[in-house]
Amino acid sequence: MKIALLGYGTVGRSLDELLKRRDIGIEVKRILRRKKDPTDPRVTDRFEDILEDREIECAAEAMSGKEPADSFLKRLMESGRHVVSANKAAIASDLRGLKELSEKMNTDFLFEASCGGTIPWIENIKEMAMADEILSVRGILNGTCNFIIDKMEREGLDFNEALKKAQDLGYAEADPTADIGGYDTYNKCVISCSLAYRGYVPTDIPVLGMQDIGKGFLSELYKEGKTVRYMMLSERRGERVALGVVPTVISKDSIEANVRDNYNCASMVGATAGELKFYGQGSGGFPTADAMVRDLLRVRDRKAEPNVLDRRLISDDSLLTGTGYFPDGRIKGTLAELCGKAREKNMFMAFEEDGIKDA
Repeated sequence: MKIALLGYGTVGRSLDELLKRRDIGIEVKRILRRKKDPTDPRVTDRFEDILEDREIECAAEAMSGKEPADSFLKRLMESGRHVVSANKAAIASDLRGLKELSEKMNTDFLFEASCGGTIPWIENIKEMAMADEILSVRGILNGTCNFIIDKMEREGLDFNEALKKAQDLGYAEADPTADIGGYDTYNKCVISCSLAYRGYVPTDIPVLGMQDIGKGFLSELYKEGKTVRYMMLSERRGERVALGVVPTVISKDSIEANVRDNYNCASMVGATAGELKFYGQGSGGFPTADAMVRDLLRVRDRKAEPNVLDRRLISDDSLLTGTGYFPDGRIKGTLAELCGKAREKNMFMAFEEDGIKDA
């Protein structure tokens, strides 16, 4: 199978390298990047060169940001090409449009690499949603944020020192806003929960960044047998859902509290299956590219599982309640209320859930 590669940053280069190493019958015929490379005849800066090449059956998209990626994905589907993407920003912002177009054109639209790095998260959500009723999805889905908190906790670094270390190692961008501000995790939350709950989830959900976590706060929590991780949280009961992205207070003995470095840990709760947890590398070029290779193999073998999003979901903030840890005290309320108060007062808040509710 001959493919086009859109984007040649860390993930794109890693995917190209993996496909050169692995004899799996997938060839990168064209590469779209901003700068031409006279030493590589595959490279072009014209998207039309890819559309006009009828040997290309599938495109692997590893760009950043919504545009022009969203437009490129749609034009590829309209031309009858299959699409594999790692671009959570483009997918989360237009999941309905992209999915409906792929169904109309009978093309595969796969995005395992958009959430959780190398963890087989998306495919397992789709499989679980077909067989069981998923009641809850939550977890650590940003390796950069987890790395920062882990270094603060275990090495005594302050936030800026831990962020600098993450940047030096390539885990964080020069502008880390998408990670520490919660936008990256928000996108993964929208994608994961839509698939899990079999409907397009509300996108106006509470999000608080984690840039104001301090060593003093971590120290006080530790005395209480607790710590904090940056997490996405969600609950569903019938057609009612609540979602959010927030610094989350958890027991220091929990599995999530012991997730180290840039690793991720995501979980879902099924009405029949109970709780399932998934752990693995959450960031980096090769882990993400590895997830894209698995999607490409599904396209090659035409073994992509369908994901049916036929429920009409509505917001119910009461499904996520607990305690907000503010600098001036602790307050009970829904996650939405507490995040609203934090934004109104422009202050830090961490959230501790009341606990997963009964079905």
